[in-house]
Amino acid sequence: MTTKDGRKKGKLARFYDYLERGLYSLLIFSLVLATLFIFYEIFTSWPYYLHTEEGFINFVFFVLDRSLLALMLLEILHTIKISLEGPIKIAIEPFLMIGIIASVRRILVLSVEIAHPPEGCEVSETLFKQYMWETALLIVLILSFVLGIIILRRCLSSRPRKPSS
Repeated sequence: MTTKDGRKKGKLARFYDYLERGLYSLLIFSLVLATLFIFYEIFTSWPYYLHTEEGFINFVFFVLDRSLLALMLLEILHTIKISLEGPIKIAIEPFLMIGIIASVRRILVLSVEIAHPPEGCEVSETLFKQYMWETALLIVLILSFVLGIIILRRCLSSRPRKPSS
């Protein structure tokens, strides 16, 4: 094996490359398995939710929550794919997308917790304020992620392109 500049890689470097690829493969397998389990949970849990009071709305939030979690895992898989495609290049945008998805997911969970507290529990004014502060912080976080993506795309589009030969 040789590097880009034509030098031969040492045994230790080659071993590290194989080890890294093997660990990435294990991670990919684990993430795919986790995503499949999430979809299995979605498809098998609908009878439980539909036999309870307010079950349909809870099922909709459950499906939305699990779907966003699966989307986060798929974004992580996409990031791994980018890093395996060739020379190491840092791809920031997928991480920003994962942050947006995770924040939206948490806002949805908070809204369900406020609207449908567990039986026997009442949302006090103090707890409601805490939920609102967390929601406000998550909204600021989402806006900063979106701003980061906008800035990143503008910087990449304004970069001078290499002339093609």
